[in-house]
Amino acid sequence: MLLQQSYMFEIMEKEDFEEVVFSQDKANNLKVIVAIHDTTLGPALGGTRIWNYRSEVEALKDVLRLAKAMTLKAAAAGLNLGGGKAVIIGDPGKVKSEALLQTYGRFIQSLGGRFITAEDVGTTVQDMKIIRTETEYVVGTKLDPSPFTAYGVYRGIKACLEHVYGDKSVEDIHVAVQGLGKVGGELVRLLFESGAKVTVTDIDKDKAKRFLKMGAEYVEPSRIYSVECDVFSPCALGGVINDSTIKRLKCRIIAGGANNQLESEKHGDLLAEMRILYAPDYIINAGGLIAVAHKLQYGKLSKENIF
Repeated sequence: MLLQQSYMFEIMEKEDFEEVVFSQDKANNLKVIVAIHDTTLGPALGGTRIWNYRSEVEALKDVLRLAKAMTLKAAAAGLNLGGGKAVIIGDPGKVKSEALLQTYGRFIQSLGGRFITAEDVGTTVQDMKIIRTETEYVVGTKLDPSPFTAYGVYRGIKACLEHVYGDKSVEDIHVAVQGLGKVGGELVRLLFESGAKVTVTDIDKDKAKRFLKMGAEYVEPSRIYSVECDVFSPCALGGVINDSTIKRLKCRIIAGGANNQLESEKHGDLLAEMRILYAPDYIINAGGLIAVAHKLQYGKLSKENIF
């Protein structure tokens, strides 16, 4: 145990984390890790993710990477916020309950405002409302930030197209979208409205059905990296650009809504060598964070006043 603790502090010192907090409540199936990376600019703001991780180590690695990305995202967006993240370990369809969310809310309250949370993968606006009954340190109880994230990614894709092709129009541009959740699904809708050709995939094939009716092509999740396209748009989980997948890419641009798309920094260098333009995820997917921060500060929100 002492060796593991020493290793934990080694990780925190290397990546300059301020605080990593673990909490559990056996009665309500709560196992949660909150990582606070940096509060130099303000309190750490980050979503709460509920995911069925393969191990506690995988959950820890994920929350650390996500929290650090939130620091970069908030700073790049010019927000007076720091970076943090929370992960609750478990299948959201099985462990999530009102009692779990209320217990989690009390835990967030105990952090005294150093961490403010919002929705993420596996959580919803309704979940945030339940958490709000136990803590003041939650945002997004009346706002789903996903459409703003998707719109920001869409605008980012247009900027990348202009840089690579000299024209920001997405008409007849082929985009391969990985992940059809709230962000990926909205992005596909925006792309179709603008005349793009879209190939989609998701681990849940049922999610793809409504997009197939729009004219999308579906490929199995393992084949999405090999699709010949102009833009590959990762909108699922992180680490998808890695040693195994990078050599299969057949695109000119990578621009998507997922966090931590690169498994390591070396993969960014490899993409540059391959002459593939990479839009840093913490820049292109900041729309949701900007929306939540704007709502928190001003109380008014529209695409026009945040983009």
